[in-house]
Amino acid sequence: MDLVDACRTFTAVSELGSMTLGAAADGIPQPVASRRIAGLEKQLGARLLERTGRGVSLTPFGRDMLVPATRLVELADEMLLGADRAKLRPVSLAIPMTCSTRDLAVLAASVKDRGLRVDFRSGPPGRRADDLARRRVRVALQTVPADEGTWAVELGCAHRSPLTAPMRIADLRRSRSQVPGDDLELAGRRLRVTSEDNIPHIRDRIRRSAETAGLLPYQVVVDTSDPEAVAAVLSDGDLMLCSEAEAAELDLPWTPLIDPVISRGYTLRAVSDEDAALLADFAEEFAGCLGGSIRAGSRRQSAAEVRTQTTTDRAASAMGSGIGRST
Repeated sequence: MDLVDACRTFTAVSELGSMTLGAAADGIPQPVASRRIAGLEKQLGARLLERTGRGVSLTPFGRDMLVPATRLVELADEMLLGADRAKLRPVSLAIPMTCSTRDLAVLAASVKDRGLRVDFRSGPPGRRADDLARRRVRVALQTVPADEGTWAVELGCAHRSPLTAPMRIADLRRSRSQVPGDDLELAGRRLRVTSEDNIPHIRDRIRRSAETAGLLPYQVVVDTSDPEAVAAVLSDGDLMLCSEAEAAELDLPWTPLIDPVISRGYTLRAVSDEDAALLADFAEEFAGCLGGSIRAGSRRQSAAEVRTQTTTDRAASAMGSGIGRST
């Protein structure tokens, strides 16, 4: 016997004083209501109702049992309502600030087709890692070295004027002389590194390459404000490290960086196996949001791999959130 259903019928019949009316209010046939009441009486060991000429009335035992039966039904209803709300609550997802509105809309639409909703929370790498560790979000796109990620995003340089050839960081060296036919004099220009790339395996590699190429220290700038970096590109003629999709979103020309070759890597992390499984089938949509591609040779992450948030991950995230100062 379903105790909750039996108590629901018992409270309905008691309130209306009729087996027939109580059954109708409960949405069941009258014989089913009678069987439920009889089963409840058998389980509790005493009669709950007495038949009268007008219908039914509570026995003294029935009056004592009506209060806990009503409380049980209310708790069951509250639980069902909470379950419905939980199913409707969106999955909070920490994403890079570089994701475009349209690409996020494509992901949201794909997820919605599966009966899910996503609440996007954009932020830099360190904040995304911290939000996941503190469970302010349920899932996060974490930055990792490109060869460890599920997705890879090729990086290049955006500029206010078209660049005719792929970039080498040595092109920014002040001693470089103008080559006939060049459309742009790059010598002495600065390279801006935005918040999404202010992480050790990208930022430090850029700085080492710049030092090896003979650039002056001030020529690599780690910006604390992405709009400030874009403003420097537009007003000062600086270059900005970014993906091709970001440059297109800003309506800026873009060219690949071929020396050094650098790519962002991303992987999905979640606080539970269930959340990991919910988003595991949307690799292509995530690639579109990131402006990259599913990394060749990468395999689909298992729920346990997505969920894993080890101490090492958190330490690396903390290092990545170290604030780079403009130089």
